[in-house]
Amino acid sequence: MESPVVVGVDGSAESLAAAEWAAREAARRGVALRLLHVQGRHPGQGGGTDTATTVDRRLAPRALERAAERVHAVLPDVRVHEVQADGPAAVALVRAAEDADPLVLGSRRLGRVAGLLTGSVSLGVVARATRPVVLVRPDAGGDARRDLVVGVDVIEPCDELLAYAFEAARRRRARLRALHA
Repeated sequence: MESPVVVGVDGSAESLAAAEWAAREAARRGVALRLLHVQGRHPGQGGGTDTATTVDRRLAPRALERAAERVHAVLPDVRVHEVQADGPAAVALVRAAEDADPLVLGSRRLGRVAGLLTGSVSLGVVARATRPVVLVRPDAGGDARRDLVVGVDVIEPCDELLAYAFEAARRRRARLRALHA
């Protein structure tokens, strides 16, 4: 059985755009889509206060519901599974990435490169994940042809990562840009 496409959702516009992108990817691959919401998603929140925990527990089902509605509005036939996990978010998402192909996260647009890696959660996941992670900006738009960017570390072997990126670009008929910093 092929790995599902997994997308982290929190109810934000960025995560809803990521859910839509992930649904298209799941449909393209013929696999299920897993919507994942993490409670206790903020670093330092820990167990959280009773009030914060209560609010988070009430918002979680709504975040998953909104993402599922957005997905089904665009692709009604995609298989969707809703999953709730406990945080911190970066840890839960890295764990989810182990079974994902790929893990998809929303990303704020604050600039060309800086906007891709903004936020402690996205940055923490990208830095630690050993499987592909896709960051989607809210203006990504459906199936519009866009450049794909792959971050490479020339110190570590990255043949598998590059093969994955080239295949993703080929499927989309998109240009692939390699980024090393």
